Amino acid sequence: MTAPAPRERTRGARRVDSPPMATTEQGTPTRRRRPPQAVPPQQPAPPPRRVLRRRATVRKVDPWSVLKLSLIFYFCFLLVVMLGLTVFWSVINQLGVIQGIVGVLDDLQLTLIVHGGNIARAVFLVGLLNVVLWTGINVFLAFLYNLVADLLGGLRITLAEEE
Repeated sequence: MTAPAPRERTRGARRVDSPPMATTEQGTPTRRRRPPQAVPPQQPAPPPRRVLRRRATVRKVDPWSVLKLSLIFYFCFLLVVMLGLTVFWSVINQLGVIQGIVGVLDDLQLTLIVHGGNIARAVFLVGLLNVVLWTGINVFLAFLYNLVADLLGGLRITLAEEE
């Protein structure tokens, strides 16, 4: 037997030729197999993100750690304030504001001598006193927290972390 002629199918306005047919020994038509095409390997899907939640309780705050951290924090704050005041003093001195104020006071027969170094020393000493004062307040609050936490059980927090 001979193979019948290939059939033509139409879709819309396009003509599509069907693949050629072959026959088996019994004469039934079969389609020829196309060579297998390379299939790209699929990446495994990433696992869904989960959020791990853990509960923790802060039962005690170490006063020694609070002291060290407070001293460093407030001293750095003092240095930033001193730098800002130095820049501010430089700007108003360059604009002549200080000389204008001294001139007005001289017209009123008041004598005022402004020395920037003495002002900076005074501000630094007041700042050091504030460092000691606020550090002491923070340590006192750490002791107070420890007392209250012993009575009430501490501060409960929830920590969340994406896996």
